[in-house]
Amino acid sequence: EAGERLVLGLAVRWVPSGRFTMGSPSSEPDRSSDEVQHEAVLTRGLFLAETECTQGQWESVMGGNPSHFKGSERPVEQVSWSEAVEYCRKLTAKQRTEGILPEGWEWRLPTEAEWEYAVRAGTTGARYGELDTIAWHGGNSGSETHRVSQKAANAWGLHDMIGNVWEWCADWSEDYPTGSVTDPTGPSSGSDRVIRGGSWDNGARGARSASRIRVDPGFRSSSLGFRPALSSVR
Repeated sequence: EAGERLVLGLAVRWVPSGRFTMGSPSSEPDRSSDEVQHEAVLTRGLFLAETECTQGQWESVMGGNPSHFKGSERPVEQVSWSEAVEYCRKLTAKQRTEGILPEGWEWRLPTEAEWEYAVRAGTTGARYGELDTIAWHGGNSGSETHRVSQKAANAWGLHDMIGNVWEWCADWSEDYPTGSVTDPTGPSSGSDRVIRGGSWDNGARGARSASRIRVDPGFRSSSLGFRPALSSVR
């Protein structure tokens, strides 16, 4: 059953297993040609953080705060892909040491398919609600990030999946397949990672469930953060 779980002060929401149509139809405004629709099947559920990783959460695990827009309840930003991965690794180790996290579970970045399945939460349109209601974007953000959870959550209780800051996914980027895929994790190597969800300095084009951008894993920006996932070890 869906609902909030608290894991060491981190609110998470359950994302059940299931299947969905990933990508966008050719009729969707602002879509890009790399959003080819295909079926994705996720055979295992996972927990996803209710909000983007906040600066307070980051500091408690990593020390320091690289963010441009400071605020403990604002999303952490200006972190590279490997730094986001390191946060997940350190959080896993910390909670195992403290006896909070059961053996066989780990924090990690969500895959691109897991991310899109979670943002949609059963919806099939461009986004899970009206843009201004659900997202801080270029048209309403005042050119800065905002405290997490100020905008309406999706049906699975996840806030700011669209807007506020872009979110790193685990995968190397690749062109979508045309047929059905099961538990896709992206290619085994590559040059760019995937970011999803749009941000405070982005317009409606980025603020869509299917929008995807490929960036160098060392890229840092005041409009880019991440959201950790909690799952049984693959």
